[in-house]
Amino acid sequence: MKVQLRGVHLGLTDNLKQYVDTHLVAHIERFAEDEASEIEIALVDINGPKGGVDKECRVTVRMPGMESVHVTETSETLFQAIDATRDRLEKALKRALERRRQVKTNGLPYDLNADATNY
Repeated sequence: MKVQLRGVHLGLTDNLKQYVDTHLVAHIERFAEDEASEIEIALVDINGPKGGVDKECRVTVRMPGMESVHVTETSETLFQAIDATRDRLEKALKRALERRRQVKTNGLPYDLNADATNY
């Protein structure tokens, strides 16, 4: 899995990189089925030194055979934004994978086709 992490208007410390790796990437990797999957993570400080609720985490996940999943969360701290993004992203990936399974089987159980008679 390819992971791209970038900071916009802020520096990425080793502590922050480690937090992203253990609390975000590790949870998303279990959904990826092959090495062609990509995760783009952007950590953004919207207002810069002004302060306020302006820390944002943007994540885009691309997997073969599936449309891209993009989640953005804003919070007071980057750590809170990363955790909120992880929770929303897990739900979105579960929904997307379930939709993909339903499209492959047309919503029918796999064994139903075995019982069909050919004329």
